[in-house]
Amino acid sequence: MVSWCQSLFLRWGKVLTLTVLSFGFCCACLTLWPVATPALVRETTEQPGQTLIQSRQSLRDQKGNTWQVVLFKRTKANGDRETNLRLVGFPGVTSFRHPAPLVVRDNGGNAVNLTDLLVEKNPGANVGQFLVAADFSNLEINGIWELDLPLEEGDQQIKVPYFVLQEWQSLLAKASD
Repeated sequence: MVSWCQSLFLRWGKVLTLTVLSFGFCCACLTLWPVATPALVRETTEQPGQTLIQSRQSLRDQKGNTWQVVLFKRTKANGDRETNLRLVGFPGVTSFRHPAPLVVRDNGGNAVNLTDLLVEKNPGANVGQFLVAADFSNLEINGIWELDLPLEEGDQQIKVPYFVLQEWQSLLAKASD
């Protein structure tokens, strides 16, 4: 009787151990697996004849600070269009150096300088907004881009992953319609 109970306990112990290990492995895979999120480009009507198309992402710089990164295109009723890239950091942690361009680099070393728009009217030291005059057509869309943030405390870099670049490409294509 004792050996039968011990045998049953050992079998259930092995099954339970394998179940727990399998569950743990599945949870780890789901947590660590890179998620390819679908492009989420939002379009809103701000007022009659004026639309705003935007992509919002939260990205971290090399120091681990979180930034809200917003690429947006505003089309006014008269047909005027402007595309901007806005970066917002935590107040009191980061402050932009104005006027200074934002440098965008691709994997191949190609770079684009974006003009600082908040020289005169600045909503806060932690906010930077830059004019996207080109459509990034001379930058490689595959891979990762790097944003060189011109900050008072020294330049910081934000890596922009491929899925965000796809979203930006979608926004720029949608905006040119």
